[in-house]
Amino acid sequence: MRYVLIAEEAVGGNAKALQALRELIVFPLIYSREAQKLGLKWPRGLLLYGPPGTGKTSLVRAIVRESGAHLIVLSPHSVHRAHAGESERILREAFSEASSHASSGKPSVIFIDEIDALCPRRDSRREQDVRLASQLLTLMDSNKPSATSVPRAVVVASTNRLVDAIDPALRRSGRFDDEVEVTTPNEEERFQILKLYTKKVPLDPSVDLQVVAASCNGYVGADLEALCREATMSAVKRSTDAGEVPSVVSLTMDDWKLAKSVVGPSITRGVTVDIPKVSWDDIGGLKDLKKKLQQAVEWPIKHSAAFARLGISPIRGVLLHGPPGCSKTTLAKAAAHAAQASFFSLSGAELYSMYVGEGEALLRNTFRRARLAAPSIIFFDEADVVAAKRGGSSRNSTTVGERLLSTLLTEMDGLEQAKGILVLAATNRPYAIDPALMRPGRFDLVLYVPPPDMEARYEILRVHTRNMKIGDDVDLRRIAEDTELFTGAELEEPRFNVVPFRCHRVETEYPTKSHNTKR
Repeated sequence: MRYVLIAEEAVGGNAKALQALRELIVFPLIYSREAQKLGLKWPRGLLLYGPPGTGKTSLVRAIVRESGAHLIVLSPHSVHRAHAGESERILREAFSEASSHASSGKPSVIFIDEIDALCPRRDSRREQDVRLASQLLTLMDSNKPSATSVPRAVVVASTNRLVDAIDPALRRSGRFDDEVEVTTPNEEERFQILKLYTKKVPLDPSVDLQVVAASCNGYVGADLEALCREATMSAVKRSTDAGEVPSVVSLTMDDWKLAKSVVGPSITRGVTVDIPKVSWDDIGGLKDLKKKLQQAVEWPIKHSAAFARLGISPIRGVLLHGPPGCSKTTLAKAAAHAAQASFFSLSGAELYSMYVGEGEALLRNTFRRARLAAPSIIFFDEADVVAAKRGGSSRNSTTVGERLLSTLLTEMDGLEQAKGILVLAATNRPYAIDPALMRPGRFDLVLYVPPPDMEARYEILRVHTRNMKIGDDVDLRRIAEDTELFTGAELEEPRFNVVPFRCHRVETEYPTKSHNTKR
């Protein structure tokens, strides 16, 4: 039997899910003789799980079109009915319809969307859910093929939640035999999806879809579709504002940039996330420290293939410690910008909540979204508050702190299986952090961020006055010499930066010397 693969033309990426769907729907048809010889029993069900918008429904429809299968779609909206017994009847009719089509020799697929709403876990469901789950289990068990036949129908289900959210009885062998995660696309998959959505859209020669794809960390297929639509709308508006609409409207890179300011990744809604605009050049001094951070943060993300080829495990955690105002947070943002990584920022104030369990839930949710938006950096400011040593003075605060610490340890240990995720933390009190976080595999690298020396102060002043108009008599090196013990934050603050504007009006003795003496 000759079989043509066309699903890849309709969806981008998700090769593992496509293969699993083909094995479920297509293989029983094209390899039926081999299965009879080997006595092979084909699987009967597949569970797809992952965030909304990743293309679970599109994948199923693409394979159905490719195979010419008959598709029956069930959803909570189409199944749930007010009167007792009606929902179960809809399920029975769907399986009966699928079996009648399958008996004619064509594959038949029952697709159950949002199965977690139809068959939730037993500890969180109503009487109607219990009846529906029992009916579905009965129907799936009755769909049992013999050793020499294909299933009368195959069942594919999807959920936007974790697989633990559905009835465990559905997950045993013989029902949903396989579970495949449909996750956020990587850069190459985003590029393929963008090519798919812009196939009929005129693009200006300046447009580089590879660059657009690289800048869309965390975007799922639905987000990229919305991005293309918004970019097209931007091009149309631009042409309309010019007074006339040309016969062909081309999308420019400016249209994509404008669209990106409107359409963000849906998985990160409700969480502060961005790619910082701070670069290494915006930080004066600290050359050795910046080099170490580049090696720890930027290299594993930009050269991930080389790391994998050489069998090198990237660092999973970096702790920055030093006096306040010495650019620890700025260094973390610059590292994220250089690596073009999504930047998730959390502080102790956000995690300590008056409601029990809210801080731990926020922590888990941030790590989950960081995995989906990879490459990602999770930054903890005031790490000594989030991960304080166990055994504090207040019983209540100790309990909250220990729960947060336990959650953080669990999530950091889980990064071993994750790719492109790094935890950066900053603290003024490294001695207050629990020792469990300081072992290898958690904070692998501990870096001291010192106050700026004279040369670093000069670099900081030079960086922060490069866009200023200053007098010819201003000597930044002299100012750097006279500001001993100043931190980077103090050199940057606006009230200090106005001084160079008026240097020609003051006496030769720098006016902050008295301030320096008091320190």
